[in-house]
Amino acid sequence: MAQWYPRIAVYDDLRQRGWDTEPYLGNAEFYNNFGHFDVSIDVPAGWIVGATGVLQNPTEVLTATARERLSRVLATDSVLTIVSAAERGPGKSTAAGTNGRLVWRFAADTVGDFAWATANQFVWNASRANIPGRGPVPFNILYLPAHTQQYAAGPRVVRHALEYYSKLWMPYAFPQLTMVDGPENGMEYPMFIMSGVGAADHETGHEWWPMTVGVNETWYGWMDEGFNQYMNILSDADLAGKPYQLDSLGMSYGRISGNELEPTLMWDENYDGSFYGFAAYGKAPLMLSALGGIVGDSAVWRAMSEYAKAWRFKHPSPWDYAFFMDNALRRDLGWFWNYWLFTTESVEESIQSVRTSGGRTVVTVRQSGQMPSPVILKVEFAPAGPAPKSMPNSRMLDLNTAIVTYPVDVWFPGNRNFTAHLEFGPRTITKITLDPNGRFPDKDPSDNVWPRAAAAKPAGGN
Repeated sequence: MAQWYPRIAVYDDLRQRGWDTEPYLGNAEFYNNFGHFDVSIDVPAGWIVGATGVLQNPTEVLTATARERLSRVLATDSVLTIVSAAERGPGKSTAAGTNGRLVWRFAADTVGDFAWATANQFVWNASRANIPGRGPVPFNILYLPAHTQQYAAGPRVVRHALEYYSKLWMPYAFPQLTMVDGPENGMEYPMFIMSGVGAADHETGHEWWPMTVGVNETWYGWMDEGFNQYMNILSDADLAGKPYQLDSLGMSYGRISGNELEPTLMWDENYDGSFYGFAAYGKAPLMLSALGGIVGDSAVWRAMSEYAKAWRFKHPSPWDYAFFMDNALRRDLGWFWNYWLFTTESVEESIQSVRTSGGRTVVTVRQSGQMPSPVILKVEFAPAGPAPKSMPNSRMLDLNTAIVTYPVDVWFPGNRNFTAHLEFGPRTITKITLDPNGRFPDKDPSDNVWPRAAAAKPAGGN
């Protein structure tokens, strides 16, 4: 049972909006106050209940066997069966009850919503996550017996998500988490997710935003779904034991920019139409990839962690986020937030020409788009020859490769061409690549490389 509990509207003083009366229309989700819930759920005996919050009366609703099993959850990383598929009915899956019924009572503090599920067939598994800086926290997984195989990997995914995001942003804020096999393939509530295993990492990630950092999902879903999609990329790579892959994400926006149906990220998401999914989920990871291309990914993670801690159980706006990130990163990124949040523009850089004379190479870069970006050149040298000389705005990746960076400010006067002077000495330059990691939106990256690749001849042509 979800989205069933009447809530008082948020009074939002942002731009004198007052009471937030935006309706829930299915996609754009919610904007809720934080509060205390004390909920009693009256169900038939034999029906197991999972919910937001902590069960307050286990001695009244659980069997002695289930309570003993639960008492061992925090002591082991093993997955314990609290109620098995064979334990069915009053006195077996639950306490016997009075007149065939039981009242389950849950309490939850500082949450924006309450959801619950019940079934007379649930298998109940439980384990713990070891939260950095906090210690063990229990989690429960309730699923139907027919789905046993699908949910076998559930504990591993949920544990990793709780531990990884606690380390990445801030410790998990709540006393427990329950994952339920329900009719929804993926939906999130405080301490409670309805999810298949495939979406469990994503739904668990929502416990940070918006369940702890309480953003307005109706207007600014990118601060909720978008941030979550970004961190899911990192978590998926970590769970698989592979390097994270944020390169080429920002560049991919060049293929979308210019579509007249695309709204800006600052548009109310109830009215995003066919681009809702991209605006809410897709664009923020591309934006944060681009930001990582400017300040470094680890700097982005540090600033986001500080932002999460500062706005814990508060309601930040996009302006709060942008100003906080500027301060945390010690940069004026007003130009960056303006283009990514308030426009649908792209970069469109290209290498126009390369001229070499003696030990000096002059590279002309063209900016045809409206969004500025740093000029980052990957310079590759022939394997033989004198060692490249050092340049103040360059760093050597290896003996034959240098990265040269010019700040975004080079475009601020309004010029369309920028001339980069490479003074590495007589070592032959064999290849130059603009934006080598694909962090900035560009429709046609083929003109970012010198020398140009030869055009393929048409089949059968002369």
